[in-house]
Amino acid sequence: MTRRILLHIGSPKCGSTYLQQVLLQNSDRLAAQGVAYPHDGGGHPGNAADLADVTQEKLDSWFAGDIHTVILSHEDLYSLAKRGDTLAGLTTGTDIDVQLICFLRPFSEFIYGDYSQFMKQFFDVFLAKRKPYDGRDFKAFAQRRIDTMKPAAYLRQWQQRFPNLPLILDGHRNIRAVMTGLLGAPLADALDWEVDSNRVNRSLRMEDCDRIAAAMRDPNVPDEDIKQMFHAAFHHVGDSDAGKTEERTAWVEAQFAPQNATLLEEFNFDNRRKP
Repeated sequence: MTRRILLHIGSPKCGSTYLQQVLLQNSDRLAAQGVAYPHDGGGHPGNAADLADVTQEKLDSWFAGDIHTVILSHEDLYSLAKRGDTLAGLTTGTDIDVQLICFLRPFSEFIYGDYSQFMKQFFDVFLAKRKPYDGRDFKAFAQRRIDTMKPAAYLRQWQQRFPNLPLILDGHRNIRAVMTGLLGAPLADALDWEVDSNRVNRSLRMEDCDRIAAAMRDPNVPDEDIKQMFHAAFHHVGDSDAGKTEERTAWVEAQFAPQNATLLEEFNFDNRRKP
């Protein structure tokens, strides 16, 4: 029987934490059907941050007993195809197939999520320096990300390392459908797909990030008031967001038009924002 590794490589801000939490909370159900999601119990729900350091011993341990399918996942792998070199070397010419999986969302939504992530991750640093986003406004922040992101190239590099099976690329809203196709409906339907909102990495609203950034730039606003604004923002993540303006969205989508064209040509995936 051919063994397989389902290797989910991201992208960040595209449902990765949700997928990882689903796999974690169903690990016993999966294992009972020969599917392993090996996890060391650490704080991050992903299990493939150290993929570059995989050894033959670890590979063998993943498939111990009746395990025939191993699922590995980490969003940071997306742009770091070199981390797959060791696994590619260990599995080439063996009975182990590696199936690459990647989920994307329209790039305007990605940039909005990234803007939020930076505020959440570096809030204390931004506040201490009173210099949110290292002094960049939204457009400058987005432009830097636009200039450095090469999505089609990332996926091409991963596919070159694991050429036996075509990379599965789909939208982040189709995570369950894709995993159902890979695991089979009987198993997938038996899983608990509901994840508490506190266990997923939900984005702050753009309007809250803008408001907090403006307060940080204003020397007349006390630190404590800004901290209260930041904590209050987490209670509004599901509300409508006036910060996602049509002007901003159209501008970001226009910057990514060449990348979207390449994704459509090479991977037959349309990542353009739908009306």
